[in-house]
Amino acid sequence: MTVSVIMASCNPEKELLTIAIKSVLKQTFDNFEFIIVDDGSKSPIEPIVRSISNDQRIAVFRIDNSGLGAALNYGISKSSGKYIARLDDDDMMLPERLQKQVGYMDAHPEVSCVGTWHYDKYKDKYYPHRKFPTSHEGIICHLLQCRFSLAHTTLMYRREAFDKIGGYRIPRGGQDLDLVLQLGTVGRLANLPEYLNSYTMSATGLGTVNPQKDAAYRFAIQDVKERGLYPEYSSFINTSFEKLQKTASSPSKNLHEKWKRRFLIARVIIFGKRMNLPE
Repeated sequence: MTVSVIMASCNPEKELLTIAIKSVLKQTFDNFEFIIVDDGSKSPIEPIVRSISNDQRIAVFRIDNSGLGAALNYGISKSSGKYIARLDDDDMMLPERLQKQVGYMDAHPEVSCVGTWHYDKYKDKYYPHRKFPTSHEGIICHLLQCRFSLAHTTLMYRREAFDKIGGYRIPRGGQDLDLVLQLGTVGRLANLPEYLNSYTMSATGLGTVNPQKDAAYRFAIQDVKERGLYPEYSSFINTSFEKLQKTASSPSKNLHEKWKRRFLIARVIIFGKRMNLPE
């Protein structure tokens, strides 16, 4: 098996889950398995998944609620692919995403993880998110400043590299920064300079205000600092660590995050376009 697509889901919105699942099944690259982990939903989601598709490549596993990182670890433990591809249960792959990422990974054995650019989506409108750096150095530079330059929902990484770093070390919230910084220690990071995914914006979702996220970021940056990783970026590491320490108990942090998310949603509403993307 070349690719294992791994999705975790908890109490999904059926319409968005349908779009997500169908976007995987419509990929131009078809040598994949599709593992969906039900992370302790109030009602089992397998009947919903099977009502969307009975495709034999889909396997559904149900676990007690454990958090996204833990659910993904479980799903990956059940996988057999050389490459792991991520997609959140309310997002969407464009049809050529897997094909282009596999082609890139095959051609660049030094790369442990590759993402893509993505559209921000709100209701039926799409707006191109800022263009992420494509070089390893540019990506690391941004990450160590807690400026995200790899979107978790767009990632494809080598199973071998994932096993080397011990998988997701943070079970709930904010696990993506630690994951990609660790993957950067066993290979190079990259982004494809193409919009091959869409990311669904929400004014209320966990991605907006999650108190566990800041603690996860502090863990990731502190680990880099204590282990002496990425020494050429020590000034960024020290600045980020100090900033995260200062904002640990800041009551204005959550408010700032809420308004930032609302600004991004407003941008999609005002400037976004309805696009003929496959759903």
